[in-house]
Amino acid sequence: MASGRNPHMLTCALAYAVAALGCSHWCVADELPVYRAAQPVSGTIRVRASAADGWLVEHLEAGFRKAQPGVTFSGTFHGPESTFAGVYTGVADVAFMAREMRVPMESMAFEWVHHYKAFEVEIANAGLGTERPGVNLAVFVHRSNPLTRLTLKQLDGIMGAEHLRGGANIRKWGELFEGDGWKDRPIHIYGPGLDSVAALFIRTAVLHDSRKWNPRYREVATGWSEVLASLARDPAGIAYAPVLPGHDGTKSVALGADDGGPFYALSAQTVAARTYPLTRVISVALDREPGKPLDPTIKEFLRYVLGREGQEAIASDGAYIPLSAQSARRQLQRLD
Repeated sequence: MASGRNPHMLTCALAYAVAALGCSHWCVADELPVYRAAQPVSGTIRVRASAADGWLVEHLEAGFRKAQPGVTFSGTFHGPESTFAGVYTGVADVAFMAREMRVPMESMAFEWVHHYKAFEVEIANAGLGTERPGVNLAVFVHRSNPLTRLTLKQLDGIMGAEHLRGGANIRKWGELFEGDGWKDRPIHIYGPGLDSVAALFIRTAVLHDSRKWNPRYREVATGWSEVLASLARDPAGIAYAPVLPGHDGTKSVALGADDGGPFYALSAQTVAARTYPLTRVISVALDREPGKPLDPTIKEFLRYVLGREGQEAIASDGAYIPLSAQSARRQLQRLD
């Protein structure tokens, strides 16, 4: 933790990506406890992480070692696609996942080796900036579109073809609202490749893990900016993407988990409160056999990450949004 910081004060950090969007600061909850060692521990923790998370991971390690000087770390930083492999091949104890685990490719790789599921602990909420793959996603329409909100069931009706949420195909804008020129206008979907981690998240969170997408889905392989640029050129379009500056031809819509709402726009506040229905989380993954206790050294490190000092480091890094006190408490309970 940075020197001179009062652990009893709210610690606010402004991410540069959020500043560029004109969003407000996010803060570390004052209710989060200061880390106090449950017991002295020692040994080496082998860590795998994305290179983009290098500063954050090293900051967390340095802070923890001030409280537990008997612990050392061995770190390997590669791209996010190889991070989890260190755990299921036995060369790492903890993998800092910069995005969701790929299902079934990564999850089954672990289960084939260990015959049980990997243990994941949420350490942060995904952020709003695109410098990390685990970024929160909004749903956008063309600025001329009168639509202002959608339920996840409606979004499944648009994006999917199987509708495990119980809805039906929604293929024309007139099925969502009345308006001159919109009744028979077909809906065009824009998004990243269907094999991307972002599409995997939408498949899980919106389509209830159905692999049957709307065949009109248009894959844009050249990045998020081009996804929104494609939408801006098509009044009949809809897309999911991070919030990016400079795309005035589009607008985001509020989302609701149920037909009756409430409906929430994507913001740092709705993400931290977990009221935004498509909130993404950042986790660490490790090998913990069901019914067995965590290794004491790893448990103490995770207690530090979930405590005030650890969440301050996450806020200072700026790419992710710290956990609320309630979310952190839930994860701390899972360590026992």
